[in-house]
Amino acid sequence: MTVSDPIALILGSWSTQLCTGCILFRLLLSMLMATVIGWERASKRHSAGLRTFILVTIASTGGMMLDSFLYPVGATPFYFLPAAVLIGTASICVNSLLFSSKNQIRGLTTAAALWCCSVIGLCVGAGFYTAGVLVFLLLLPSLALLPNFETYLK
Repeated sequence: MTVSDPIALILGSWSTQLCTGCILFRLLLSMLMATVIGWERASKRHSAGLRTFILVTIASTGGMMLDSFLYPVGATPFYFLPAAVLIGTASICVNSLLFSSKNQIRGLTTAAALWCCSVIGLCVGAGFYTAGVLVFLLLLPSLALLPNFETYLK
């Protein structure tokens, strides 16, 4: 199966390799998107903030790049590290959930956003920039705009 990423085609062939510039680009791109999402959550005083989102996304990007590097060498089964990243992120997400005094769950949206940022990091780390950017462009309005729309519907 051959997949060509439109953003990678625009950037050039360097963006599909694991050279120093590409590694730096992937880490900075994932950090930029995580910063925007983390700032949105932190500005509303949610349980996970800017640093948490950045760390989860950078770890996901790094894990995917490491897996992409180790697979041709035969050191690891393909997609072993990304699966571990998703499981680790899920455990962080579970720990970010709180029960309020009214027996309501708090932090569920933040936990889901953390997991989604992990997926963004995996996409960018794999070189699927378009998928990562599209997930980001769908996640941000979901977090920023839908609460007001939900209040309006109620």
